[in-house]
Amino acid sequence: EKSALRERRMSQYEGKTASMPLCIFNLMNAILGSGILGLANAAANLGVVLFSAMLVAVSALAFNSIRLLVEMCDYTGISSYEAIGRAAFGLGGKVVTILNIFIHTVGAMCSFLFIVKYELPEVIRVLVGADECASDWYLNGDILMIMVTVIVIMPLAAARNIGFLGYTSGFAMLCMIFFTCVIVAEKFIVPCPIRITSTMNSTMTNETEICHSRTSDIFKEFEHGLETQTCDVKYVTWNEKSAYAIPTMVFAFQCHASVLPIYTELHNPTNSRMLKVSLISIANVFILYFLSAIFGYLTFFSAVGPELLLMYSAYDPTNAVILISRLMVLVCVIFSTPLLHYPARKSIEMLFFEGKPFSWVRHIVIMLLILTTTNILVIFVPTIRVVFGFAGATCASMLVIILPSLFYLRLGPGPMRSVKKISCLILVILGTGFMILSMALIIVGWVT
Repeated sequence: EKSALRERRMSQYEGKTASMPLCIFNLMNAILGSGILGLANAAANLGVVLFSAMLVAVSALAFNSIRLLVEMCDYTGISSYEAIGRAAFGLGGKVVTILNIFIHTVGAMCSFLFIVKYELPEVIRVLVGADECASDWYLNGDILMIMVTVIVIMPLAAARNIGFLGYTSGFAMLCMIFFTCVIVAEKFIVPCPIRITSTMNSTMTNETEICHSRTSDIFKEFEHGLETQTCDVKYVTWNEKSAYAIPTMVFAFQCHASVLPIYTELHNPTNSRMLKVSLISIANVFILYFLSAIFGYLTFFSAVGPELLLMYSAYDPTNAVILISRLMVLVCVIFSTPLLHYPARKSIEMLFFEGKPFSWVRHIVIMLLILTTTNILVIFVPTIRVVFGFAGATCASMLVIILPSLFYLRLGPGPMRSVKKISCLILVILGTGFMILSMALIIVGWVT
């Protein structure tokens, strides 16, 4: 019976298979992205001990949800998250799943393109030695983001199968490892408290010359944090910004929309092999997240902002190592965007074109619509933390905690009183409560 279900699942896929290392790279890349830049701020707003405990808990939840999805995929012979939702709760379950996948993946792509919009112009500014107030077209973040989308992201996103992206994902992971190593090293280089140099001060406080560049905004935010900077370690804390911390952590481990496509393309796809891929991927990402967050926090302490990379950029924008790190992060998020585009495009196809034969015209048109939408959102949404907080509190919570548990309750084998199903019920209750509480705190933060 398991063999028949496996053949049924594989019959839904017509592409080439990918090796285990490529699948690990793809899953790591699906997890690791802009979330790494917000976790130091989460550590500052939760404290080292509470943050560490929450990071372990969220990573364990992420792995448990992957395990549930893979088990249901094997048990039902269904190879997509959306189809599992339909099998569990009919058309309504399918639509809810599709909406959560689409909103989350578009939010994740927006967060990646935010980094391109804000970081790439400043990297080019340093490389060409342009003045802070220069307004040449090649220093315009919106123009550069659109160019990167057209030249790099679109060709990669046009690929029919996700396994092809394993090579770019592998290179992206090397870039993020380098970035994490730089964060660790900078802890022992950046002093605390940070003294504002005359150059930085003149840039930040000169009221006679107003530059409308992102760099000026970075410096102003950085200076404001330094005015009250303390260098003591907070082990457990809670403040008005802590409401964003936990959703950011959930958002950082969200990869579940990509799990089943990766599983389907895995060479010799068995439950044990996919769980091995998942465990290795989550463990590696956990290490990178933990090191970058803790050492980033221990570098800037109370002055750490919501976007860690911008803190280093503001502190010493011309430092060669930091400049290379900025380039590494840019490469990673650019290569991550096509990987997140795949489940977004698939969700649209499942909603409107399920069962229809593959069409390159439809494939390309959906890709253009999705990438155009993300570019428009990035141009008009003011800050990345809004994306982290909202997407983490809603869609990421649904995809990581609530939906896999609900689907297993409905489709999984065994009686409702079994340990596994009782644990799933508890996760549904806790996940729903967490989502409501997080959204309430975020809304209160917006109002006040």
